[in-house]
Amino acid sequence: MTRRTGLIAGAIVMATTTAALAGCATVPGTGSADSAAVSAYQSTLAASRAEVAATAGKSACTAWRSGYDVRMVATKAMNDYTKSPGSNWNGITPTLDANVAAVATESGKLSGVITTAEPNPSIQALITDYRAKLDAYGSAIKVDQAARGLGDQSWPKTAPAEIALLAATDALTVTCS
Repeated sequence: MTRRTGLIAGAIVMATTTAALAGCATVPGTGSADSAAVSAYQSTLAASRAEVAATAGKSACTAWRSGYDVRMVATKAMNDYTKSPGSNWNGITPTLDANVAAVATESGKLSGVITTAEPNPSIQALITDYRAKLDAYGSAIKVDQAARGLGDQSWPKTAPAEIALLAATDALTVTCS
């Protein structure tokens, strides 16, 4: 019984090996693979890599958007306070501190998002740029808070950093949509 099972298994292995090699037949007399078979393999490989990149990009975009949406609650609260009558540096401190913390939290999570996006270089580059702009925005808020400027000088560092961050956000939003 054992010998019979071994013979059957051997026959199955031979049949499987023959079938596998049939797809990679050489051109008689050349020792090289059939160009049509090579092209088909390369096409399949390229399609597989494109699918991996698309999936990674979609996952990275979803993760980025999740962190962005959480931070925007704090950013909107800070921006809304600056537009309210009688706003001042002492009054904005709690919402400003919350925004700085939200920026730091989002930025900290972006390392993982950037790694997720690795198979998709265009989205990875956009998220990397976004993170740099987000970090600059967070730093600018702290500088302006320490300076406590008045009037047009209230946000001399934050305003341009926010404009750059919004441009990076727009680029990601368009690409991730």
